[in-house]
Amino acid sequence: MTCNRMRIVKLVLLCAAVLMLAGTVTAVAGNKLGDVDSDGTVTINDVTAIQMALAELPINGEYSTWAADVDGNGDVEISDATLIQMWIAGTTMPYSIGAEPTEPPTEPPTQRPTDADGWGRDVFQP
Repeated sequence: MTCNRMRIVKLVLLCAAVLMLAGTVTAVAGNKLGDVDSDGTVTINDVTAIQMALAELPINGEYSTWAADVDGNGDVEISDATLIQMWIAGTTMPYSIGAEPTEPPTEPPTQRPTDADGWGRDVFQP
């Protein structure tokens, strides 16, 4: 190879490495509950992204279903957007909005809880 080709190959490899690193940083920065658009912060834009998804409108950029499900019930609902709005307004929340998860997200249980005597009655859970 000529000297110019070697420089071009090195430049292409360097650009590819930078793009890969940028993608990794984005993935790490967007790993917060409530950070729906994965920009690293929880803002009103995350609320707007949830509202647009629920209205089935096109969303520009990234959308994290995990981050949008603030209450962890397995469904993204308008109440999740409301919880983020309340957190932005400074309301104390029982959810870790804006914090990175302490453990990886898990699937919700597939079996409903029943009473201790085994009769199969549903247990009330507030």
